[in-house]
Amino acid sequence: MKVKHDKLLEQYDFVGGEYIDKVKAKYAPGIGLFLIRFSSLEHTLDLCIADILHSGSHHLGYLVIEGNSLNSKIELLRKLFSKSYADRKVFRKLSALVKRLHSVRVFRNYLVHANWNTLENTGYVRTKVDEKDGEVIFRKVRITPKVIKAWIQRVNILEEQLSDFVEST
Repeated sequence: MKVKHDKLLEQYDFVGGEYIDKVKAKYAPGIGLFLIRFSSLEHTLDLCIADILHSGSHHLGYLVIEGNSLNSKIELLRKLFSKSYADRKVFRKLSALVKRLHSVRVFRNYLVHANWNTLENTGYVRTKVDEKDGEVIFRKVRITPKVIKAWIQRVNILEEQLSDFVEST
């Protein structure tokens, strides 16, 4: 992901949102599909954890993960498999899977928390406002329809890899 930081140069932050008005028809379908596919991935993660905790029913697993953040669920998956499998090959697969899950989680956060009225024609959009040494700093991430499409493909592949990993171990 391409990320940059800009300082607030004006006294006031007026954003018109003209560019997003022009291109929203190009962005909306990708954002919607990404969120649908991401939801499916998270559900698959929930089922994997539930199956690990009790293969006879998902009840116990759902009681354990209820209210947990996605970050916590990913870390729970990592911990459950790290303790159970000493095989280095399995551990490497698990580590790569966890890393990809976290990457997709971070992109999802950028996408849903973006201030779309700040979208620039370069594809950069504000995703966070920070402060450094008393100055306001805007975190901007490059999110284009093409980037969103690539992340949708990653989510689809990741969901399949997650299912395959849990079934094979």
